[in-house]
Amino acid sequence: MFTWGAKFFFGVSAVALAAAIAYALVTGGSPIGAISIGYKGGVGDHTGYGILLAVSAASMLMGVLSVVVRDADADDLALAAGLDTVPPAQPPRTLSYWGPISAFGIGCLIVGLAVSQAFFILGIIVLVVTLIEWTVLAWSDRATGDPDVNAVVRDRVLGPLEVPMLGTVMFGVIVIGLSRVLLAVSKTGSVVVGSVIAIVIFGGAIAMAKLELSRRVISGLLVAGGLAVLGGGIIGAAVGEREIEHYSEHGSDHGEDGEHSE
Repeated sequence: MFTWGAKFFFGVSAVALAAAIAYALVTGGSPIGAISIGYKGGVGDHTGYGILLAVSAASMLMGVLSVVVRDADADDLALAAGLDTVPPAQPPRTLSYWGPISAFGIGCLIVGLAVSQAFFILGIIVLVVTLIEWTVLAWSDRATGDPDVNAVVRDRVLGPLEVPMLGTVMFGVIVIGLSRVLLAVSKTGSVVVGSVIAIVIFGGAIAMAKLELSRRVISGLLVAGGLAVLGGGIIGAAVGEREIEHYSEHGSDHGEDGEHSE
């Protein structure tokens, strides 16, 4: 039987999916393309269609989570934690860094609208992951009165998904941000920049493994690294890509006078 929370999220998912199909049709897409997510036929405006599909998928995931955790029912939580009764509820105590991360996602959206579509897509991914993580964290912090039990409940819900989601986001931030920088600088400069960044990442990983850093310090370093990558990507996207020479099997496509060689 579906819980009230699951019914709400499933309803939002259905409405967002219907809105995506309608939006695709209004913006010039075909019915088959809208239903098949572009596999057969066009979907009209890709940006709006993709956003509505992302909302539908995220709401569907939240509905499934609501079914799994039974809307944080006290008896079900006590059974999952191996307790006879659930301790009284208390204010949340878990340190959350999803606020700055959501601001980072919004910044990517704004930058994407101005300079590069890649940043816009990255911002959507960051905000979807933040929505899932922050929602589950807010729910688990108020699940019981015991912080240890709350942490166990949260890990059981997000544990299998957290590493792939966060790994995908970090990979996207590094690839998109650094690619704009490497394409903006010269050929020699790209080698130097790539080498320096590789050394910094490798050295930082060794330092965090050897030193007993607190969670706040690690979070601060990750935020600073993300802002540095985003800032470099913005500058690189604003400067534009350098002119890249193309070569054929017989040498350069351009002669010494700049004309196309035969």
